[in-house]
Amino acid sequence: MTGRVVTRSKSRTAPVATIGGIRTRVLESDGGGSTVLLVHGYSDSADGWRAVMDRVASGGHRAVAVDLPYHGRAERPIGTSFFGVVDDFVAAAVQKYGDGANVVVVGNSVGGTSALRVAQRAGLPLAAVIAIGPAGLATPMWMKLAHRITPAGRRLLGRDSRSVLRGTNTAPALISAAFARAVAGGHMPADARLQYASHWGPGDLRRQLLLGGATIAELIAPDVLDSKPFHVPVTAAWGAKDWISPARGAAALLRSHSEVTIRTLPGTGHCPQYDRPDLVAELIADVHRALAQSTRNGHVIQEEDS
Repeated sequence: MTGRVVTRSKSRTAPVATIGGIRTRVLESDGGGSTVLLVHGYSDSADGWRAVMDRVASGGHRAVAVDLPYHGRAERPIGTSFFGVVDDFVAAAVQKYGDGANVVVVGNSVGGTSALRVAQRAGLPLAAVIAIGPAGLATPMWMKLAHRITPAGRRLLGRDSRSVLRGTNTAPALISAAFARAVAGGHMPADARLQYASHWGPGDLRRQLLLGGATIAELIAPDVLDSKPFHVPVTAAWGAKDWISPARGAAALLRSHSEVTIRTLPGTGHCPQYDRPDLVAELIADVHRALAQSTRNGHVIQEEDS
């Protein structure tokens, strides 16, 4: 099986679930091992993880993907901070799907940033965190420019002419094509594009543009990720062709968290769950193997101490 083939998902869809008081949509795949919680990025949805979910399930682990607040079919709660809402939601999802066992959280883009922030919270049933292309660790030029023009964009989106951005029959296809070009160099499979476009409806483009401006303001803040310790092992990975969240963010992360494992995913962009789900599944399997080895070593040490 090649890395660019998206299999037909065996996931079960729960139309509505409540996580941390927020109604959302959840995809689940069968598996007998610990749960892998998959957290998407800005403008995406749980559907982007379907190909990874199938591979995780084949490896014997349960996979759960959620629509984040403000995205997909999830509610759009009123909050003063994007990450304040999303972090609480991800932490609640860890509690909900732990089922008495520790959870491995895998986040992409802003979902990866939130996963890192949640790894700094004590008392959660976490086993490990994998952050793929976490946003905000390094500020690229496009993000600085977007932040500068945000006030003008808000004024434009607030005018009566905003109806142009409310969506047409072709808008989802055009948005999907632009997304594929941005995150996967245009190599996103056709069925993955359909999955991405499936959650876009009238008015969503305007809402996402407004949300993007607010989110970027938080991402460029110096404290988007502080120096508080991580309570679980953390792996951070970047696609070799990722220009949205550049790999120089690894150096910034290591300056305050030298214990983090850094990985590069060759031949892929910002969202490798779309164009190289095989690499993402291998990364998750590697983390599970490391956790199992750590547990075995811990048992040996205890036996020797006794």
